[in-house]
Amino acid sequence: MPSTQGFPVPPGANYFDTRNGSTNCNNAAFAINFEIITADPGPTRYACAADGPMLLGGLPAGGTWSGPGVTRLSDGRYQFQPSPALVGRNLLLYSVKSTGICVSTRPLAVIVPPVLNVSIAPVPPLCASGNPITLQATPAGGTWSGPRGLSGNVFDPRQSGPGTFTLTYSRSDSLGCGTGSRTVVVSPLPTPQAGPDLTFCAYETQPVQLTGASPAGGIWSGPGVSPGGLFTPPDTRLQGGIYTLSYTVTENGCPATATRRVLLAPSPSVNFPLRVPVCENFPEYTGLAPLTLTMKPVLTGGTYEWDFGDGSPVSREENPQHVFEQPGKYNVRLIARYANCTVETSFAPVIVHRTFVPNIITPNRDGKNDEFIPYFSCEPATLRLFDRWGSAVYETAHYNNDWRADGLADGLYFYHLQDAAGRTIKGWLTVQH
Repeated sequence: MPSTQGFPVPPGANYFDTRNGSTNCNNAAFAINFEIITADPGPTRYACAADGPMLLGGLPAGGTWSGPGVTRLSDGRYQFQPSPALVGRNLLLYSVKSTGICVSTRPLAVIVPPVLNVSIAPVPPLCASGNPITLQATPAGGTWSGPRGLSGNVFDPRQSGPGTFTLTYSRSDSLGCGTGSRTVVVSPLPTPQAGPDLTFCAYETQPVQLTGASPAGGIWSGPGVSPGGLFTPPDTRLQGGIYTLSYTVTENGCPATATRRVLLAPSPSVNFPLRVPVCENFPEYTGLAPLTLTMKPVLTGGTYEWDFGDGSPVSREENPQHVFEQPGKYNVRLIARYANCTVETSFAPVIVHRTFVPNIITPNRDGKNDEFIPYFSCEPATLRLFDRWGSAVYETAHYNNDWRADGLADGLYFYHLQDAAGRTIKGWLTVQH
């Protein structure tokens, strides 16, 4: 048969070539696809009754959906709209064209859990400085969401700051869905002012009405003050004192406190005791030269001029440290100024003895130089004594300046002293009865 070019090709069919290249042969080949197209709507899905629309999609794309709650959008997509009426198991169908005139349809189960009745326990009004509170809701097992300061089921008003906030509790699973909310108010703190600090002299004991606090209506508390702010200076026996008074204002159930200082300046004093450590070994002296003392005023809170009585420059420190280099008796004086009060204090004399360790004792019981009394340290000291051949003859961990060489022969003895601070001294001592 003569060749022809008229082999029919239906529209849309794929082919290799329709031109017959032979002059005397006719040949055609067909390719047929027997692969089956199957709809896949995906796994079972869940949607709470109060949720918004849920888009539906399956494989291959382009199919159609049908079933309860299904609507087709203008762009050709499909959605499922959950509602209380659809609580339970809803069977949707997804259909796609298959081979030839066949259509593949598969079901999708969409479960709409029942609506839960969510209850949130009341939250009391809070203050911006209040402690964290634990939120409570039923049924248990849900999650909280809301403003800054919310962590899990704990709300901290110190982190949220003042304001009105909405706390939301949601429970959503296969057993049920529900959401509830609670409004909480965090009030700001008032900003009270207690007024300026005051200074009185210690001999002023008449009651004084405190003024200058704001806003009005607050409550006073502290030493010597009534709730209404009548301050009666405490009796300090003229030594003075510093007192802190509190003024508390409450607004919307939130309290805030401001403070005010009242200083009672001490009265001038003579022979006032210095606040210095006692010389334990020699209490009749303030200490041994060189003696370092830290001075403390009768009352803090003023300006100071210290005269140490040894010709050294005046110090204007509150707690100066001073070294008395030489033995002697020194009259320390302090001029302190507290606002309109000037106070002069003459302290008890500082008596400094020389540091001295004797090298001979005469224990003949005549009351003169009978004991070994080393002016070495004010602190307790350990004493060890050895004879000239190195044998120990006496030892004590707390020497009381009472060794008389009882029962020992005259001669040279070696001593070793060490005080509680670790300082040591050693040397030779002659005993001569």
